[in-house]
Amino acid sequence: MRIDRGGFALHCEVAGTGPETIVLTHGLGASGVTWSGLVAALAPRYRVVTWDMRAHGRSGSADAPCTVAALGEDLAAVVAAVSDRPVHVLGHSAGGVVAMRYAIDHPESVRSLTLVGTASECNTRAVAYYESLAETGAREGGAAVLRRMGTRDAAALEPDGPGYARVARAIASLHPEPLTPEVHRIVAPTLIIVGEKDFLGVGGSVIISRRVANARLEIVPERGHSIFLEDPEGFVRLVGGFVDALVEV
Repeated sequence: MRIDRGGFALHCEVAGTGPETIVLTHGLGASGVTWSGLVAALAPRYRVVTWDMRAHGRSGSADAPCTVAALGEDLAAVVAAVSDRPVHVLGHSAGGVVAMRYAIDHPESVRSLTLVGTASECNTRAVAYYESLAETGAREGGAAVLRRMGTRDAAALEPDGPGYARVARAIASLHPEPLTPEVHRIVAPTLIIVGEKDFLGVGGSVIISRRVANARLEIVPERGHSIFLEDPEGFVRLVGGFVDALVEV
């Protein structure tokens, strides 16, 4: 499915035919194919939507500066295209930032929120990291970005280099413009998952958990940033159990 965003299009796919919809948002340098294992596990009982963020995978990108708000509205366009009811929203890393922005701006459309290895703010060291990735993308292209990020997934799709740079700089804006003062506006039941050995640390997840009223924090021992790839069965149990419990109420 292609979703028009006025000058470029977003790519998304739908699997499963269940009565409730789960929308999955990947992180920087990834794409919707990142979620293939989770889709296979959840599709027998849910409609599962994956999409490629702008400049990633098979999505296009605007030739203009990007903001977290714009990425949140990209997600809003995806949700509007696939469901006329509130959806379960899951985001990993930068995708978690997008998911939080969406949940803050569109609370009535969020049935539940799952945040994986993400944060509502970043420090100057993180800004330098994102800027270095942005420079790599703008100067050397998407393949160089994947090498810098240590991506080993053979199915990984190269992001558009200049577009990736704009998205990376949008995420870096969490330093001067953090979401932390706003996350209390998230009202949906929220599951926050972070690996104990996540290179970003667990502090960002703790900060969010203390500010979202209806949140549960799961710090998973011996796991890192891509916990859904490191322990797919455990990840499915956490996410599936959380969503199943809400649906059964």
